[in-house]
Amino acid sequence: MNAAMYKALSGAIVQMRRLDIVSQDLANVNTAGYKGERLAFREILAEPSRRGERMGGLAVVNEQRTDLSMGALQYTGNPFDLAIEGEGFFAIQTPQGVRYTRQGTFTRSSDGTVVTPLGSPLLGEGGPIRIEGKKMDVTPEGAVLSDGAEVDKLQIVRFANPRRLTREGNSLFRAPEEEAQADPASRVLQGNSEQANVNPIAAMVTMITVQRQFEAYERAMKTMDDVTEPLISEAARV
Repeated sequence: MNAAMYKALSGAIVQMRRLDIVSQDLANVNTAGYKGERLAFREILAEPSRRGERMGGLAVVNEQRTDLSMGALQYTGNPFDLAIEGEGFFAIQTPQGVRYTRQGTFTRSSDGTVVTPLGSPLLGEGGPIRIEGKKMDVTPEGAVLSDGAEVDKLQIVRFANPRRLTREGNSLFRAPEEEAQADPASRVLQGNSEQANVNPIAAMVTMITVQRQFEAYERAMKTMDDVTEPLISEAARV
């Protein structure tokens, strides 16, 4: 395969990765607390091979990272909908261990435990939050009250290095235990839900652009293949 074909192929692969990411973002545009993904690219510079050839100009994905910027807040009036204003995350107890999320759409289980839509308990400083009264109130500082009496305080954490967060699906993130730090600066807004930080119009424009770029690389490879095929056939006859 010649150098031009390699370059076109690397470009097509990059556009396929971009298409995967933007498709994922669009699929979650209505998922509360969802964080979009971003790709960083780099070019492989030319280096001489053993045969003296120089293969360079290849595009590759250098890094995939999560955009942790805050999404828009939507008022719901539901006391079990909580949003965080700031850099903090809710702590969630899962079978795999403690996980972190910005998705604050909770419900109350039959025993009074405040849980995620998948049934994982929301953690306070003293463990899973439980509401035994009829009414739950949450102050901006994270104090949880049941019928006016404080039962616990939400475990709101931030991370010194957010890039060490690993996405696990269902808007949950995993992080090394030593990375989580208490975040007293963040505020909790009860009755609000943080929306996905994905702009659907911008994502659709990006998808159309990526599809066109992929098709351009595909046409380039087809053209190069049409040119080289007769040459290969002629060489085979000789």
